[in-house]
Amino acid sequence: MKPDDIVPVKYTEDLAQFAEVRPVVRQPMTLRELVGLVLATTGKQPARVRELLRGGTCTYNIYRYWWDAIDLDDAALAAALREFPDPDPARAFRAGDCVWVNLSDAGEPTPHAVLIERAEAARRRWLRAQSFWSFLMELAGALAPAYVDYSYYHLADLYRAELAAADRARLADAVLRLAPRGLQERLARGFGAENPWARLELACPRR
Repeated sequence: MKPDDIVPVKYTEDLAQFAEVRPVVRQPMTLRELVGLVLATTGKQPARVRELLRGGTCTYNIYRYWWDAIDLDDAALAAALREFPDPDPARAFRAGDCVWVNLSDAGEPTPHAVLIERAEAARRRWLRAQSFWSFLMELAGALAPAYVDYSYYHLADLYRAELAAADRARLADAVLRLAPRGLQERLARGFGAENPWARLELACPRR
């Protein structure tokens, strides 16, 4: 198969807690689109990608997708995977490319997190010369986030930076001065809490 070949795909909600039958939707995809869907669940692991394509089913978010088995030889699979970026640890963080910041605490086993999107945080409050987003990018730039991986789910390179006590103090001040009110309320939990905000995860889509 070639990347632009059409694959008949069906999907339905995959919610085990509900007993009623869910409607089935037909959604033809190109092989490229289907491989992208599979990569979002597996990462770029050729053996696992081949296994799911051959098995004819994949769960993505709350949906289960299925199709007739696709058996790609090594050359066809390699060609399909070349359509997608590889992780690149040499890529330095660029604030201008960042689209969201995920702020998480040190709670275990599952940290509490708040996703901060550029569109929301870039809105400046009345009489403020700086937006909360510009502060976050300044903070991230000073921390020099480390490269983590390329996410096929988010279609972006991911970076991470750990917050020291002084960083958390600067962040708390900026939230009060600069963050939109709704965002202030979502972030309040991580200040003065047992598990304070501990790290930033940042996403930069490839251009």
